[in-house]
Amino acid sequence: MADADLGVATSSALLNEGLTHAQIRTAVRRGHLRSIAPGWYAKTGANPKVVKALTAGARLTCVDASALHGLWVPPRERDDDLHIYRPRLGSACPRWAAAHGSGLRAWPETDAIASLRLALAHAIRCVDGESAAVLLESAIERGLLSIAQVQALLDDAPRRHRQRIGGISAASGSGSETRVVRALRRRGHDVEQQVYVEGVGFVDAYVSGLFLEIDGRTHHSSPESFNEDRRRDLAMRRHGLQILRLSYSQVWHSWRSTEEALLETVAQVGRQGRRRVAQLLAA
Repeated sequence: MADADLGVATSSALLNEGLTHAQIRTAVRRGHLRSIAPGWYAKTGANPKVVKALTAGARLTCVDASALHGLWVPPRERDDDLHIYRPRLGSACPRWAAAHGSGLRAWPETDAIASLRLALAHAIRCVDGESAAVLLESAIERGLLSIAQVQALLDDAPRRHRQRIGGISAASGSGSETRVVRALRRRGHDVEQQVYVEGVGFVDAYVSGLFLEIDGRTHHSSPESFNEDRRRDLAMRRHGLQILRLSYSQVWHSWRSTEEALLETVAQVGRQGRRRVAQLLAA
């Protein structure tokens, strides 16, 4: 994401836009610009997290930069604890920050936030395996990185981090789907993603006779989306297929009970559901 989109700019960028040093000083005096760090200015409406990091002589990275690059980011307990990096970051790290890249001698990049690849490289080494997988799969799903580019990031990471993250799917449509599919596969289930059903379209996942639709959105669907979901449900039932919908809240706010119920449901549907799917495929 460009600095201009974040509402910040370097003095050299402002000069390249045609402003003079005198005009920059006038803009600061009138409140149109704010000097936040040596060589950095914030415009009206600048991203507050970016400004906070720059003011501390740092740059956003990891999950915070990933979110600004447009990735699906798992919900966090404290959104004001920022992930930052700067050269020689050590004991002086602010209390509100999680530090990355303390061994750097100079800035590897000049932008106000870490590039997507640098942010993900930091995330691979920082967050838990599931959260890292969510970010990496989101980068693939949104077309920001290729599978090969994601694999290169993993190959560059220490082995212990690669093992913690495990396999990466190129088919997940949201972080919610990543969490559910990883949980099922961790229990030994064979999960297919983005399965096409005649008259229905693509369904998020299929496991042991049960089809899953997994909501990756924080807020409720529009009336149109709600009606389309009900149409798809009815079409699935006409085929005699079992479909289970999981909400965003179930996946992220009550995951322990949701996972337990999901595994029990998969076990119950079992042979009957698989037999019906086999019949449809043979028809």
